[in-house]
Amino acid sequence: MTTQAITDTDLERRTELTVRDTDSGLRVASGGIAYRFLATGAETNGRYSLFEATLRPGEGAPFHVHSREEEGFFVLTGEVVFYTERDRIAAAAGTFVNASIGDVRGFRNEADVVARMLILEAPSGLEEMFLEDGTVLEGPDAQGPEGGTECPLVAGKYGISVMPYPLPEASH
Repeated sequence: MTTQAITDTDLERRTELTVRDTDSGLRVASGGIAYRFLATGAETNGRYSLFEATLRPGEGAPFHVHSREEEGFFVLTGEVVFYTERDRIAAAAGTFVNASIGDVRGFRNEADVVARMLILEAPSGLEEMFLEDGTVLEGPDAQGPEGGTECPLVAGKYGISVMPYPLPEASH
């Protein structure tokens, strides 16, 4: 393992930490999913955004491709099923899934209970899409309207292409 010294320049860049407790962070419903913003590009010098996503049964995202962001998912509770064009991955709590730029992916909560996951986007920017498309939610338990598996209507503006075919039927 290599180590690197912290320079005076590094210390001058940031003087405050970003801290979110369990009830803080802007909440937005977009594309049928409730997101809690944990870190935005404004707080990470544009390097990444981090969201907590809450998916009710049946909610998720259709097959789509990102042209700008690497996207990492860490399932916190429940199970989220991820799809590629050829694979079905049932990701239980504790599972990490990474999707690179250009990878076709989709996901859905196919269980009968709410699932929660962290979504890391690098570089940042998709928080702007959620704000443009979505509705700000009031209170830590607000969910927004019932959703399905759709992408925000403005996804194309943010370099996301939605595939013209649906996710496979859920297998219960």
